[in-house]
Amino acid sequence: MKVTFTKTEIRRYGVYVQRDEAPDLWLYGPGYDDDLPHDLLHFVAEAELELDGAVFGNVAAGGNARIFQPVDKTLVAKMWRRERMHRTVLPEGRRSEQLVALLDDAWEASHGRRRLPADWSSRLAAADVDANAVESLVPRLDELADQWHALDPGEGITLEWPRREGRKRHPARDRRRPTRTR
Repeated sequence: MKVTFTKTEIRRYGVYVQRDEAPDLWLYGPGYDDDLPHDLLHFVAEAELELDGAVFGNVAAGGNARIFQPVDKTLVAKMWRRERMHRTVLPEGRRSEQLVALLDDAWEASHGRRRLPADWSSRLAAADVDANAVESLVPRLDELADQWHALDPGEGITLEWPRREGRKRHPARDRRRPTRTR
């Protein structure tokens, strides 16, 4: 799976997902940043820290992560009908958001733009990640920020998902009602 982050115009970006085993997808990015778009941080966090149960893991497994649209307009109704019947669950979605916030804070702190938050240790613990793991990704974020700055509108950065498509996102949930014990 290849994911392209494209500058579409000032303060906007798009994400295009090219998959071999499922239809291609796109979205306009909701969290623009001049340095590192929000979804680019998600990609780095999920790819490097092996989160298959979040946004891009779900997309690699054939889903749409509740936010992507199929490029082929004839598949839109089918995809959303399937979503209504089988709600997408992103079991690592919250952790992915926590990691994105940590990566953003670490990257900004590495450039002297802000200090690490006072509750840094507790936020690392809540995200179940080691400070060294977060700090080890800062050079990668530097590379991507430099590439992003060099782009003109209409140009993009293409990244490859490091694991094969179609992986099981997470164990099946038990949908039975819990038994009552008295």
